[in-house]
Amino acid sequence: MINFKNVLTASASALLLATLISTTAMSTAWAEEETGPAFAPPVSKISAPLIGPGANRSSKLVVVLDPGHGKVNGHYSGCNFEYNGVKYYEDEINMKISTYTKKYLEENTDYIVLLTKDSVEKTVPLEQRAALAASVKADLFVSQHVDSAPGNGTVKNAYGVSSMAPKTGRFNNELALQSQDAANTILNQLSSIGLHNRGLILRDSQNGTLFPDGSMADYYAIPRYSQMYGIRGFIIEHGFLNHTSDLTSYLSTEESYQALGEADAKGIIEYLKKAGKSNFTPNVTPNTDTTQVPPVDGTPASETKGPEASAPQTNS
Repeated sequence: MINFKNVLTASASALLLATLISTTAMSTAWAEEETGPAFAPPVSKISAPLIGPGANRSSKLVVVLDPGHGKVNGHYSGCNFEYNGVKYYEDEINMKISTYTKKYLEENTDYIVLLTKDSVEKTVPLEQRAALAASVKADLFVSQHVDSAPGNGTVKNAYGVSSMAPKTGRFNNELALQSQDAANTILNQLSSIGLHNRGLILRDSQNGTLFPDGSMADYYAIPRYSQMYGIRGFIIEHGFLNHTSDLTSYLSTEESYQALGEADAKGIIEYLKKAGKSNFTPNVTPNTDTTQVPPVDGTPASETKGPEASAPQTNS
């Protein structure tokens, strides 16, 4: 089993060289978030990253799990909701789900399983999470989250599980198809324990960001960066924290966190048994700009959940 800290130390120099955007677009790197609205001005194109699949030659399958959000400037990011005098924080729930997924995978497979962080007290900039997954040649990169919607927990249709995945029919189409297949496999496992399956949420960039081939980039950071790095990657949302049915049934006890984490793990195993190791190679010219991205312990990117993204969707 590879220790996360060792892997991160070994790949630190590579991570510092990795960049997903050109120098002129550096100021907008974190403006288009996983789930937040894009305030950045239009960007013509983002450049291909320097590192990609191939850094790890292990014959074992490699899975990187990303517990979404974390502590930023002394405060937890992500959504939260108070119910019956108890306050629930997305960051803490995400960490529990990821920990149970990792435990189940390690007990039932010989996969190499890594977390992008080892404590809810930490956060890692979004692009560095994908950079870590690429540096160890991850066969699957899953960012684990909990959803929320405007309102007091009674908003119609704002319940169930979903996945923010890359869109098909454009840049690295084959990879997007694989990511969608993997995401759907996990969603099916989650629905098997009773959660409503809202399906895939696919969204274009809202600030004009394009992939290197000129096609429209994805809005959500994790699938967008995963496409750039040539790795299967997406976000899984495990129900709505402020929908009382989802909260009381799936998001408020240790047993439910374990059930969610194990359902994710079973979906990962089911998909990788079918798909095997990823042999996808991005057909782009890597970016040779060595502009450094902030180190892992540097200033984090926020993951604000804006109402534009978290509003209920009736067509999913």
